[in-house]
Amino acid sequence: MPLLKAFLLINKRLISRLLISPFFKFADMGTKILRIYSPEVTPRLEYAAEIIFSTILGIEYEITTDRRKIGSSPAIIYSGEKVRNQFVIRPSGLLSETVISEIRPGVSFIGEMPYIFPVDDGTLPFDVFSAAFYMVTRYEEYLSFAPDVHGRYPGERSLAYRGGFLQVPVVEIWARFLAEELVKYYPVITIRHNEFRSLLTVDVDQPFAYRSRGFLRSMGGLVKGLAGTGAKAADRVRTMAGTMPDPYDSFGYIEQKIMQHGSEALFFFPTGDQGEYDHNPPYRDYAYGEIIRKYDTMFGSGIHPSYRSAGRPETLKTETERYRHIAGHHPERARQHWLLLRMPVTYRAWESAGIKYDYTMGYADEPGFRAGMARPFIFYDLSREKRTGLTVVPFQVMDGTLRQYRHLTPEESLAVIRSLISATRRVGGLFVSVWHNTSLSESNGWEGWRMVFEETLALQKA
Repeated sequence: MPLLKAFLLINKRLISRLLISPFFKFADMGTKILRIYSPEVTPRLEYAAEIIFSTILGIEYEITTDRRKIGSSPAIIYSGEKVRNQFVIRPSGLLSETVISEIRPGVSFIGEMPYIFPVDDGTLPFDVFSAAFYMVTRYEEYLSFAPDVHGRYPGERSLAYRGGFLQVPVVEIWARFLAEELVKYYPVITIRHNEFRSLLTVDVDQPFAYRSRGFLRSMGGLVKGLAGTGAKAADRVRTMAGTMPDPYDSFGYIEQKIMQHGSEALFFFPTGDQGEYDHNPPYRDYAYGEIIRKYDTMFGSGIHPSYRSAGRPETLKTETERYRHIAGHHPERARQHWLLLRMPVTYRAWESAGIKYDYTMGYADEPGFRAGMARPFIFYDLSREKRTGLTVVPFQVMDGTLRQYRHLTPEESLAVIRSLISATRRVGGLFVSVWHNTSLSESNGWEGWRMVFEETLALQKA
């Protein structure tokens, strides 16, 4: 961790240097098209170029196999061919492959900036297209790995975590580094100015502690409470009788703070059956349906597919139909419960169920930029070698990660959040945080977390 902290401090200076460089220009009329010459145009190269130039930099470009088309235009030669006085990026070979190989790159540095896929004899010392492709497609997650107890890819095993750069949007930094070098060669190139934005998301895993749990489950909880092994029996009785607010009903507080800070927000609601890891009310519960409809109308919402739906497309389709019945429209957004993201299985299920936006791209055990991106991007199905129609909206931090996995205090957690917001702001990205109504209940170990929530809203607005 000391290495990571040192890197983050140094990297602030690196990103700032890239963004205020005198070589940087922002988009205006008369921008010339950038041509990328490559002897072959593969789906992987097309996707990598789209991520760097369209998604991040806003540079109009064209990939060609005909060097004669370059003429006097700004150009990148992506080839092993010998050329003079040209901007050259030497291919590492990854983007020419059509199979998933056991590739686990090492990490090198240009000054303080980490990079992967080093190459010789180029304008850049690394293949930035391959590097971006490897990170954004989550290539390493298609390889063999030791999963956690829930079958998830652990953040602590990722290349970014081991290399000390998980908490910075490394693909965005690479794109800006490339842009700075390009503008030195071609001052006519202009770069889009990306504005920082933020999005608060709330996963409603369990809207009520006692209400809407059914007679048998409520009586079972009451017996445990009387025996001293469960929740307080008196609180349960008062809540069920309607004389005491449910401990998990923090929705009025959340709504008030969102409105106060003018934050963009989304709520994710489960509609699956109850089970060991699924504690939501039955989807027919009237009070629960009222909450879904209210916050879907006020802020927007998506489905929170159940733990048991992971790897079961028919179960997912049943749950999306339930959501449609409650909300009155088909869910276009989803975040998998427990962040059970498996590449590419989860995203194929999303597409099959008609889901267009995923919000699962982040780690349960570590905060940071899982795909190295600080903005939404199109998913590339590596095993099918094609760009899809699904948009991935990555998140940077989750409340449970900080307290339950990292065991941080509210004050320590706020320092991590502050750093992530700063890293996102410096590249003009989208900062996405994940919260739960239960974590804002000020009970069961979550005392002091309303302060973290409110400070986060203030920081992302400032």
